[in-house]
Amino acid sequence: MSKKIEALKEVLKKNPSNSNAWIQIGYLYFQKDEYQNAIKAYKKGIELNSSEAINWHNLGHIYYEIEEYDDATKALKKALELNPNLAITWSELSSVYIDMGNFDKAIIACKNALKHNSKDESAWTNLGSAYYNQKLYDKAIEALSKALEIIPHLEFAQKLLKLVKKAKNEELKK
Repeated sequence: MSKKIEALKEVLKKNPSNSNAWIQIGYLYFQKDEYQNAIKAYKKGIELNSSEAINWHNLGHIYYEIEEYDDATKALKKALELNPNLAITWSELSSVYIDMGNFDKAIIACKNALKHNSKDESAWTNLGSAYYNQKLYDKAIEALSKALEIIPHLEFAQKLLKLVKKAKNEELKK
């Protein structure tokens, strides 16, 4: 991987405004868990060509991975400005909102993701998680069941579904 990065840096010596090379370097750094280097490279690539929604999405994903939620939200929203139909970005944004504890916004983001891709198991799982956190257990069960219809052995959705059912039963006992 380092050889690929070095080869791309050679390309940039000849043409420093090659946004694609910067983006590829960012992706390679991300794969090596070198997040700050990845962010710098993505930012440079985006500075040279800011019209690619997926590059903004990837930058947002990196920020999410290092728990810089405000920057993640900004980058993901920019991706959605450029392409509001990008289901993967809506789903990623819902993950950010869940981690921030903003379950209302997470639900909206999940519903947008599912409007564009009804088979997005991550969006269904996040929707279930958001509903669970709002104590809307029946809706959580429905969403998590849909995630498990898509990928039956989705471990997180299975665990969360058990938690939701347990919480619902405890609620019924009160």
